[in-house]
Amino acid sequence: MSTSAGRVLVVDDEPEVRAAVEDGLTVEGYEVLGAADGLAALSAVAAWQPDAIVLDVLMPVLDGLAVCRRLRALGDRTPVIVLTALDAVSERVDGLDAGADDYLVKPFALDELAARLRALLRRTAVAGAEG
Repeated sequence: MSTSAGRVLVVDDEPEVRAAVEDGLTVEGYEVLGAADGLAALSAVAAWQPDAIVLDVLMPVLDGLAVCRRLRALGDRTPVIVLTALDAVSERVDGLDAGADDYLVKPFALDELAARLRALLRRTAVAGAEG
């Protein structure tokens, strides 16, 4: 049985973006699940318990920042990387203040997303071992 680098939930309402991120992270060794909106993301977090979430902001039904706030209000500490076209400093601040652990602006390089994900999971593993 092979081991994965971790379980990552990819949430984006754009099928092409979601598929590209899913494919890239699968090549990196992650077990990946996709969701197309915020409500599907919340259900997937509860059922699948990912190690990290890559989360778009601008989505129908429930936007990414609302998802992040709801997870944090429920005590869920799953690491979140926001991946969005919103690039103003105030929007980045809003994302981090909503509970995101990192913020990456589209268009992005998949190598950078993978590196940020590795770093985030490394920090999470160290914090878990200490606490």
